[in-house]
Amino acid sequence: MAKSSSGLRPVKLTFSSLLLMAVAIFFWITLGRGDEVVPSAPLTSASVADSYLERAERWSYDPSGMRIQYLTIGSGKTYINDPVTYAEDLTFWSPDNSGSHWQMTATEGQLYTEIKELLLLKGVEIKQLERNASMQTAHIRLLLNENRAITDAKVQLFTANSTTTATGLDLDLTSSEATLLKEVETRYAK
Repeated sequence: MAKSSSGLRPVKLTFSSLLLMAVAIFFWITLGRGDEVVPSAPLTSASVADSYLERAERWSYDPSGMRIQYLTIGSGKTYINDPVTYAEDLTFWSPDNSGSHWQMTATEGQLYTEIKELLLLKGVEIKQLERNASMQTAHIRLLLNENRAITDAKVQLFTANSTTTATGLDLDLTSSEATLLKEVETRYAK
């Protein structure tokens, strides 16, 4: 009998070792699955929206209380730690000294309220509403405190009798004085 118990000992040790390994593998497989971590871009404060706008309006007044600028925003959002409002479907309106009105529209824009600037992007169209003329450009920056608009992009000016192209524009919205900066060419209708 002594022989048989010592002969079972290696079998018991082998069986115990196999059982222990099987239990360890079971726990490793069961507990090891857990929630798989899917890699994703890290969140930064710049990627987290802070506020949203829908059909927003913004008015500016001169010191006498006269409305001098009007801006509508179809939709927009701001991000944490970013002072810019990223907007879509913008319309900017401002009267000049003679009572005529400038209107600028764009499909995208950025409003910098701290420095009082509005950057109009994509599909920019500029009109003086009382005249039969319009301008188009890729982008334009409005200096809201100066009531001025500037761009270094190509500009097209359309009137009933002519089309003018140029590179760069400086537009004083108060005096309605527009300066085409360079490469100015006008074609007249026949």
